[in-house]
Amino acid sequence: MFKQLAINGGIPSVDISHPHYVWPPNGLVDELEEIAGQRNFDISIKGKSGPILEFENAFKQFLDNKVKHTVSFNSGTSALLAAYFAIGINEGDEIIGPSLTFHAALSPAYLLKANIKLVDIEINSRCIDPTKIEAKITSKTKAITVVHQWGHPADMDTIMDIARKHNLVVIEDCSHAHGSKYKGQLCGTLGDIAIFSLQANKAIFAGEGGILVTNDDFYHDRATLLGHYRDRSRDEVIDSQLQQYWVTGFGLKLRMSPFNAIVAKHAIKHFPVIERGRNKCLHYFIERLAEIEYITPPFISDDVHMGAWYGFKPLYKKERLGSTPRNKLIKVLRAEGVEVKVPSGPLLATLPLYNRGNGNDLMFFNKSSDKINNYHELTDYPVALQVQQEALSIPAFYSWEQHKYVIDQYIEAFQKMSQIKTI
Repeated sequence: MFKQLAINGGIPSVDISHPHYVWPPNGLVDELEEIAGQRNFDISIKGKSGPILEFENAFKQFLDNKVKHTVSFNSGTSALLAAYFAIGINEGDEIIGPSLTFHAALSPAYLLKANIKLVDIEINSRCIDPTKIEAKITSKTKAITVVHQWGHPADMDTIMDIARKHNLVVIEDCSHAHGSKYKGQLCGTLGDIAIFSLQANKAIFAGEGGILVTNDDFYHDRATLLGHYRDRSRDEVIDSQLQQYWVTGFGLKLRMSPFNAIVAKHAIKHFPVIERGRNKCLHYFIERLAEIEYITPPFISDDVHMGAWYGFKPLYKKERLGSTPRNKLIKVLRAEGVEVKVPSGPLLATLPLYNRGNGNDLMFFNKSSDKINNYHELTDYPVALQVQQEALSIPAFYSWEQHKYVIDQYIEAFQKMSQIKTI
């Protein structure tokens, strides 16, 4: 039976008021009491102690104790800067990374005057395409940054083989992938060094924060000294040559506050329930979306486990819906009551920071030797461009009791669209 679109005066498919998705969840009594107690007990940061120590130990346990070192930071971006510094990125070094991801996965390397080589992504995982990596490797290449995009792990076996063949360091950016597993092994324990963002939208959140993990003592020491001076560097740095810098560190203070550590510690505690609920909801959503001809649901490989989902990103095939532009589809779906938008992360090659050259570099990035040259042709990244043009962003529902009914109504809205060929 034909149902009139809400945008044309029909009844909206979704009868539940907005917002349908609230994240992060409200703090429970034990968390709020601990934050209040910390306010009156001690608001300073004293090395690796108190809530900082408790959070870092909890995160190590979260990673099944597969990492030797955990170092907290005030943001995931700071943790990434520490990771690039830790592995010895210097002026003129090259880092290979995915062409479609959040800009901060790679941008901190510019502060160290490195060059970024972008690689196209895989259509299924949305992660860096291993078959395209070796063509970008040169004598200056130092590292490969892998982002487990939107929570789906990258093809780590192939990437690690390439890295070992060319003597490259692998950095895992697991900001979207808390609890995700590749062939049974947790993301963050697969490469040489890894970071997790704990920003408020992440599955494990601190409000703002990040954490770096590694099994390499030298990487740990350099990362620690970049953002932590005095007590922590004195007590934690192992290398005798680096130990002499304990008073000053390397000039920055990038430490996490005890309040953020408390929030993150409680987020870890509640993560298993969120993980189970999110997987139940979103796998069901994928099954239902298979009914919609003009939508390609997110692909989940058989050898991975989705822990965190950083949003839910199906692809829209406009040629199957009368070539209706994506922006019009979104407008109509919103009228039906669906919370949907375009994903926020653009193709990196379209951003000025990533697409400079021809002598037009900003003064901040001036180098003593060769100019940074990061000019990119968009045609070099056809899959990333396709995903950017086709992806929809829908909430990553996590409560089966609350959200199953919402998902069914969203499907009704998508089905209503199927009855027409154009808008």
